[in-house]
Amino acid sequence: MGYSMNELLRVENLIDILEEGILIINDKYKFEYINKKAKEILGITLKSDNKFHGSGKLENGDIVIIADNVLGCDDGNLTPKDLNYYLNIPFKGIEKGDAIISIGVYNNSSIQPKYRIWKGKESNLKYILEDKFLDYDIKVCIDEVEKTMDININKENYQMEYLYSIGHMAVIDGKNGRVKFFQDKGYSYRNESIKELLIGKNFAKKEENSIGLNIVGQSIEEISGYEELYNNIKKALTYEETIKSEIIEIKRRPIFCTTSLIKEKDKLGGVIVKIESISELQDVLRLRNDVINNIIKSEEHIREKIRENNAKILTGIAGNSAYINNVKNLGYKASKINSTVLITGESGTGKSLLAKEIHKASGKKGEFIHVNCGAIPDNLFESEIFGYVKGSFTGASNKGKEGYFNMAEDGTIFLDEIGEVPMNVQPKLLHVLQEKEYFKIGDSKPTKINARVIAATNINLEEAVKSNKFRKDLYYRINVFPINIPPLRRRKKDLYVLINNIIGEITKNIEFEEKQLSGEAFEKLMDYDWPGNVRELENVLERAIIISETNIIYPEHINIPDENINKILKDILETTEKKTIIETLDACNYNKKITMRKLGISKSAFYEKLKKYDIKDKK
Repeated sequence: MGYSMNELLRVENLIDILEEGILIINDKYKFEYINKKAKEILGITLKSDNKFHGSGKLENGDIVIIADNVLGCDDGNLTPKDLNYYLNIPFKGIEKGDAIISIGVYNNSSIQPKYRIWKGKESNLKYILEDKFLDYDIKVCIDEVEKTMDININKENYQMEYLYSIGHMAVIDGKNGRVKFFQDKGYSYRNESIKELLIGKNFAKKEENSIGLNIVGQSIEEISGYEELYNNIKKALTYEETIKSEIIEIKRRPIFCTTSLIKEKDKLGGVIVKIESISELQDVLRLRNDVINNIIKSEEHIREKIRENNAKILTGIAGNSAYINNVKNLGYKASKINSTVLITGESGTGKSLLAKEIHKASGKKGEFIHVNCGAIPDNLFESEIFGYVKGSFTGASNKGKEGYFNMAEDGTIFLDEIGEVPMNVQPKLLHVLQEKEYFKIGDSKPTKINARVIAATNINLEEAVKSNKFRKDLYYRINVFPINIPPLRRRKKDLYVLINNIIGEITKNIEFEEKQLSGEAFEKLMDYDWPGNVRELENVLERAIIISETNIIYPEHINIPDENINKILKDILETTEKKTIIETLDACNYNKKITMRKLGISKSAFYEKLKKYDIKDKK
């Protein structure tokens, strides 16, 4: 080797940009330097895939998803009793060495978990659990052939690779519905095994180039999992020879390793070790065939991340479904322009809350003025909204009156239920929107305004225009940037997060201890159509919190009319029957004769059900 130890360390910036992992270890077996690529291969640095999270720990009500192909190995010595204690999974029949996939709520014994176990460790097999849990679409797969574990939450995938065994985990925050933790390379360095987190230890923030452990200066002999690398280096130093392209394991990862000597004035100063990940070399072959696909996916991923980041800025609106994320994304965009916004949606969907969030995100220095147009008498409407000068009419105040538009100067005026504006006032409101000025009653000079206008309605304004109850030109003027908030029945994926947030707010306001829903109570809420939307949900939960004697809310505390529950037994049976037919067809490779025999039904009945459930042949 031509370089001395000091010379190598002087060119460390150059070494750091290499696409190969480089370790420099002195003759005392201590790490002198590790470049970025080596940290990535060893799992000391997280590899950026645009998935990050903050620091924290598991909290009651969080949804915990676990994939473990050998229980008790590389999972912090997890036991069946741990699964029972923290996630309510019955430990009877589960043994160390089993493979398990589970989904449960942390420290909530009232909500039943979903789980599957496989006895022993079978090869050439995929372990899969796919289910809708608290209305999250979750699919977990342990692939013993590809040596990968995938936890897929609402189509967002969190993958871990392994050689022999691993315990993989992801956690959904029970209060905001987003993934608050997922395991990645180097979890053992960061003390983030499944058991460690279940017992309450903190997890570190994951961000680009975040380092889990700095091993520079440590002796290789003292670090668990580096025994084969130590033996390799010892052999090179003892026999003074270069060792080329050996496969060794570091922290159970198979790695190509080449060890070269560093000499200083004919004396051995240590070794330089080049490492390459075997899994990355395999990935190169796959990448060649997937390059175009990945470009398309990455572009869509970037667009989706932009929408998600926009949605996160409107923090006051709970929920993480595609419906509500779209609303929040549009709300963020609306906050950055001065165009008039029209918010539509059924009563109780949260139109005023969205208007407040748009105002808050806009950074306007003026106030947010909420005007309930339906609550102002027709004969007072003009004076309330525009104001008047003193002595302008009989009974007018000697001081005059400040109107709502003037109060909203440099801020936002929110015209709630704008469909209730009297017909005689609508032309004057149109003038305000067009000319950015208005006339106080009794004033001959116009007053200029600098206020953003947000309007809202729960009626169909197009129908109101057709029936001559609302001016067409005014409708077009307020409908510049429309945002429709879907009813709660169309975004039930948000229910779990909404419920947790509402319960937290209510218990705080009435100074109660925080409470949780039982699984049966949650199902009852899920099965209801919520004609009154979020407002009705708040009222139902407030009553339930007050009358429940313990910290658990049960179905009998939920006061909703049974006749409005839409998931009747017939629907459940039909859903189960359709799923069974599809799964049996798939298992029989869509051979219909074998499928009929397995299901034990006649040909005519079988084809009738295929037609009823619109089940097509596999393409």
